[in-house]
Parts: sequence; structure tokens; C-alpha cells
Amino acid sequence: MCRSPMAEGLAKNILGSRVKISSAGLAPFSKNATREAVGILKDLYGIDISEHYPKPVMDLDLNRVDLIIGLDSTVYSYLRDVYPHLSEKILLWEIEDPFGKDMKAYKETAEKIQDHIKKYLV
Repeated sequence: MCRSPMAEGLAKNILGSRVKISSAGLAPFSKNATREAVGILKDLYGIDISEHYPKPVMDLDLNRVDLIIGLDSTVYSYLRDVYPHLSEKILLWEIEDPFGKDMKAYKETAEKIQDHIKKYLV
């Protein structure tokens, strides 16, 4: 409940309304993004993800998307195994999950996500 909402918030901020962006997790267990993720995005980027609610990837119609990004090799492998017909649309970004770590880890994660968005999507 942190990396994916952070990535969605940052991508929407950087890419704007020209693209539709949704995030999802393999097994979201919370009703909101973590307090740390909300705080980092608000403090560093002025982005409010406090209303974000995590959803499972199975709730998305991935057949209708142009690009799917797995934020670590576990997620990437799962996506390729479950959706082999979409393998050309699935990218891997190795970005460590900061869940349960300190605010420095959340800041580093946000910076890595922002760098990847600017490098690969802009």
C-alpha cells in the first residue's frame, strides 16, 4: 500500500491527463495508502494520495491497457505467468518496497519511481 499508490500519484502528476493511470497490487490488505507514502508525496511533491484505495490487480482489465509495470521481480514474474499473452506490454522496474521501513526509504522509493517515469515514460 505504498509503492503502487506512490507510482500512480507521481505518474499522474508528471504525465497529466493525457494518459489514464491505475495502480494495483497482488494482495492489497489495507484500505488506504500508508501514512508514510501519503506524507512523502505531500511533503516532497505536493501530491495528495490520501484518498487512494488499493485494489487487487485481478480487478483491472489488463487486456485493455497499453503498458503494465511490475515494480519488482516478484510482481513482474506473477504478471508474466498469469497474463502470458500480455508479456510484450509488461515492464520490470526493480524498485524496493519501503513498507515497514523509515521515511528515508520512502523518500528514496519516491525518487526512484520519479526517475523511472521521467526516463521511460516522458
